[in-house]
Amino acid sequence: MAAEKSEQGGSSPKPETMLSAAKEPGEVAELFEKLESGDLTHDEQIRLGEMMQAPAVVMTAMRHEMFSGPIPPAEHLNQYDESIRRLIVEMAKDEQKHAHSMREQGLQGAINKDRRGQLLGGAIAITGLVVAAIIAPHSAAAAAIIGTLDLFGMVALFVAPRVLDKRRQDNQKS
Repeated sequence: MAAEKSEQGGSSPKPETMLSAAKEPGEVAELFEKLESGDLTHDEQIRLGEMMQAPAVVMTAMRHEMFSGPIPPAEHLNQYDESIRRLIVEMAKDEQKHAHSMREQGLQGAINKDRRGQLLGGAIAITGLVVAAIIAPHSAAAAAIIGTLDLFGMVALFVAPRVLDKRRQDNQKS
């Protein structure tokens, strides 16, 4: 033992000793129990001393859990009592019902807006053609200009929004 100390340059344990100490974490608790009860043998005292001189290794574990939505994962939900679980599930159902209702109202609003635009656009186009027909006997050139503008307006009203939407979608993809 004295030769080991002189090679190490003091009383610090050899790396092999530190490794063997680190391999048996339950042994430290066992040796302390024997120390408290007074049953520690001489060899166990030496072993405990070597372990105490070995550098302490501290391990930290961190666990991060995330979930989204109104209902927690099953293992978390099961930790609540029955009435709270029912309340959580009922709240989730209500939230889902509300979300579906809002989405449906939004879609219905968009459909109604498109329908109004088509009806108004059609009415304006028909009015333009009627005006062109009324003016045609008096001035063919004016009727042709009104009719042409009316047709271009109809094309712009019905085709341009679709072209713009397609361009917007292509830009979002790239």
